Amino acid sequence: MAKDETLYIGVDLGTFRSVMVSSAGHEEELLTVIGTPKDAIARNFLRRDVLFGEEALKNRLALDLYRPLQHGVIKDSQEDKKFIAHFIHHMIELAGPEDYDNVVAVIGAPAEASFVDKTAIFDAAAGSVNACMIISEPFAVAYALDMIEHTLVIDIGAGTTDICRVYGTIPEPEDQLHMAYAGDYIDEQLISEIQKKYHGAQITKDMARRWKEKHSFTQSAMPKKPVLVDFSVEGKAMRLDITDCIARACETIIDPIVSNVKSLISSANPEYHNQFRQNMILGGGGSGIRGLGAMIEGKLSDLGKVKVHTVDDPVKLGALGGLRLSMEVPQEMWKNLTLSSR
Repeated sequence: MAKDETLYIGVDLGTFRSVMVSSAGHEEELLTVIGTPKDAIARNFLRRDVLFGEEALKNRLALDLYRPLQHGVIKDSQEDKKFIAHFIHHMIELAGPEDYDNVVAVIGAPAEASFVDKTAIFDAAAGSVNACMIISEPFAVAYALDMIEHTLVIDIGAGTTDICRVYGTIPEPEDQLHMAYAGDYIDEQLISEIQKKYHGAQITKDMARRWKEKHSFTQSAMPKKPVLVDFSVEGKAMRLDITDCIARACETIIDPIVSNVKSLISSANPEYHNQFRQNMILGGGGSGIRGLGAMIEGKLSDLGKVKVHTVDDPVKLGALGGLRLSMEVPQEMWKNLTLSSR
């Protein structure tokens, strides 16, 4: 491989799952989880100081686990900044940057983190890349779809839902709203709904998340067959119907999304309200909830004609937008973004 080639990298730092793609064809998905050994015995057993993603979860009983972007921001402590630095460095290293003289990366982060924690993310990428740009995940999604002209993006992640006005340039903080009504909130509501229906039901957040990811839908898109799952009720093994519980839990995020969409449209330049209404993108893992786009359209119908486009590949789309941006941004724009020579 020629050392004078440039490696372009797009990273989507998600609150639950992160994705890296590169111009050399790398595609990596990793749970945004970091684990460190609990004690010297665990460290000797694992033979590592830091574990990432599924491997960290698999060994979680021997580890202290951290989700550095669980609530959409990096906590302002040296420990949390150290963990996000470990994670970003690990994601970039998966692309083999040591084989290139020039490495540039665009990192998409939750909307609030992309502004509040930009320095921490820059610092984390330093030493792995020659130049770096931090953008919000909603903008990365719009860029991947070539829909950056007066578009409203609704990006439903695990920890946060980000809603963003995009109009041909990188959005400012006032163009974005973020809230905790997202995937993790749905998991909590699903547990609550099941426990109300079946007194004594014993369910973990991971169980609820798996059921949601496999079966999520709204009441307008209910499946023909009931959703039957296995769990314990006061210690007794049961297989029970949670179809209605899933629908109710998934719908709990709709009204907050609709309220925030209306706020962003009403505060925009009125000449472009119609374009924002007609160009809405529903992305992120939550966009996979069947019937969600149609319900949002229906609840926004009092604004006039509304069109919500649900993306086809929500997992990789943000990273692909970052990769495309890294390859298309003129070199002169990277001068002020250069971190340091590796």
